[in-house]
Amino acid sequence: MKTAMHSMTSSPLTGRVSSGARAFLLAAVALILLITVVRASICWTNDAEISHAAGVIIAMAADLKDGVFYRPLFGPDGYGGTRYFPLYFSLHALLLKLGIPVLLSAYLLSAAAIILLMLGTFYLLRELRVEPWLAAGSAGALLAAGSAQLSLVSPHPDGLASALNVWGLAVVARPQTSQRKILLASALFTLAWSAKFTAVFGFATAFVWLLSAGFPRMALQLAGGTFCGYLLVAGTMIFASLGRFLEIFKACASGGTNLMLMASGPWNMATVAAQGDRGLFLFVFLALLALVSSVFSANFLQNLPALFFVATIAVTVVIFGSPGTNNNHLLDVQVAAIILFTAWLANRASPLQKQLGVFALALATLAAVIPLWHHLKSWDLPYHPHRFQTVLALTGDTQRPVLAENPVIPVLGGGQPYVLDPWMVQLLRKHIPNFEKPLLEGLRNRTFGAVVLMKNPATDFGRWWYETASFGPGFLSAVSENYRLALVIDDQRVYLPITDTSPRSRTK
Repeated sequence: MKTAMHSMTSSPLTGRVSSGARAFLLAAVALILLITVVRASICWTNDAEISHAAGVIIAMAADLKDGVFYRPLFGPDGYGGTRYFPLYFSLHALLLKLGIPVLLSAYLLSAAAIILLMLGTFYLLRELRVEPWLAAGSAGALLAAGSAQLSLVSPHPDGLASALNVWGLAVVARPQTSQRKILLASALFTLAWSAKFTAVFGFATAFVWLLSAGFPRMALQLAGGTFCGYLLVAGTMIFASLGRFLEIFKACASGGTNLMLMASGPWNMATVAAQGDRGLFLFVFLALLALVSSVFSANFLQNLPALFFVATIAVTVVIFGSPGTNNNHLLDVQVAAIILFTAWLANRASPLQKQLGVFALALATLAAVIPLWHHLKSWDLPYHPHRFQTVLALTGDTQRPVLAENPVIPVLGGGQPYVLDPWMVQLLRKHIPNFEKPLLEGLRNRTFGAVVLMKNPATDFGRWWYETASFGPGFLSAVSENYRLALVIDDQRVYLPITDTSPRSRTK
């Protein structure tokens, strides 16, 4: 049995790679690292990537800091409802408790998650007998994907969940697997699931791999330990939320998907990647070449990287069957693709294939620079520094609640968002009668001291967005009849009650 596992990780076929190929790869990675540092410094200054989804996670951390773990779907403080699992925002709440400012703590946590992911990828590749220089280059190439960049500059749980999955695989990747390592892997897979509900492909990969390698007892121990961890996490969530989590999860977990939408998952995934992460296609193409080579081998089920790639693609396709799924969910595909291709280069490729493969990996990394650089110039740089503070300067004096599409704004102002996630409002109102009534009445009664939107309601897209994808029917008419546009700065449009005397409308 151990011989079978050892044969999977040995590399008798490969030879040395030329110094030119090594230098080319490491230079490409160095360029990506430089762009990453520049982009992070810009985005962390002007908060360009604090989307409303990132704002939801930040608001949940602020709620938890104040003692509220999963606010109800509707209550005295407004609307709740989210599919996010707790590990990421709980860690953020801990940083807030320590007195670290809201956005700084969010950026520190997202940066730590990406660093942990890169270190885990390097360690896993080393466990798979990849040379140190190639493992380091591949770990750095992770940043070439738009999804990895997004996880760095915009607080999301994806980076943390992916890192924990990779570290779980790294723990069991060597043939000298022990019960202690199985227990540690179970804990890591459990933590990954507690960060992101769909982060199950790491555990699934390890389980199938152990079974196929002739270690059924260890596979069952891993399954038992991980499922017990899942139950512990779920029980803690239900208990700590006083049962609210069950109601929220029942209402929000599906995200409004159905069988037809799930069938369109592959197309949705490709479309989102084409729009926001085109560099990913290059790495997936390289991974597919390695996968085709591995599929026809006799020990495919003993190929840990190949199993990980297949499991990741399968779960990610299901994720993209849910409406509103964004390119942050593509991070795991990038990670699995690079791990598969690099492990194939080190262990299964011929000397010529390895030489060409290193050049191909470097070229893919360089090519991914183009969309990243374009995004940096056309999206990140034009934002005004500290634009949220400009919004708060206009809305901060009001004693009434602020209705903001991005819930980070009231959090930065020291308050609570009335709506945690506008996308969930339009979803839940389809299933809960009069769910939107308090919101629309609040607008008509001018209960809110300000309304802050992120799209232009005067455009066709803006009208579609607020009537279909966010808030829902009746929202725009209630805003336009009772509020007037007072400020436009970047993607923030501030509306004040019509009866209020406030600074003349202006645009920045």
